[in-house]
Amino acid sequence: MADGKGEHGGWGKMGGKACHQDGGEQEGYGHKGGKKGDMMIGHMTKSLDLTDAQESAIKDVMKGQHKGASGGHQAMAAQLLELEQLESGSDAYIAKAKAIGTLQGQAMGQRLIDQANIEAQIKDVLTPEQVEQYQEMRSEMADKRAEHMEKRGKKGDHSN
Repeated sequence: MADGKGEHGGWGKMGGKACHQDGGEQEGYGHKGGKKGDMMIGHMTKSLDLTDAQESAIKDVMKGQHKGASGGHQAMAAQLLELEQLESGSDAYIAKAKAIGTLQGQAMGQRLIDQANIEAQIKDVLTPEQVEQYQEMRSEMADKRAEHMEKRGKKGDHSN
C-alpha cells in the first residue's frame, strides 16, 4: 500500500511491543501474553467456573509458554537480518533462505509439541466436567478460526 501500513492498518510487532507505524506503542499486545493472555484466562475462568487455585495454575502455565517463545523469535529475527545483508538471488542468499525455511519448519513442529504439552498441563488442573467444557470451547474456536480463514481466503481471490 502506498501509505506503508499494509493490509492490517500498520500494526506490527517490535521488541515485544505492538507498534503502530505512526510511532505509537501499546504495551501487552503480544502472542498469548499481556492483555490477550489475560482475556483468554478471564474467558476460561468465567466459562469453566475456575477456582482461584485453578486460575493461578493456568496463568503460571501460560507465563511459562510466553517466556519460552521469546528466544525463538529473537533467533529467527537474527537469521532474517543476516538474509537481508545478502544479495538477492545469490547462491549465499538462496542457501540462507533454505536454512531459514528449515528452521521455521522445525520451530513450527516444536510449537505444536509445546502447545500439546500446555493443553495437557491445563487439563491436569481441570475437573473432568471442566475438561469436557474446555474441549467443546476449543472445538468451537477451531470452527470459528476455520470459518474466518475460509472467508479471508475468498476475500483475496479475484480469479472470477
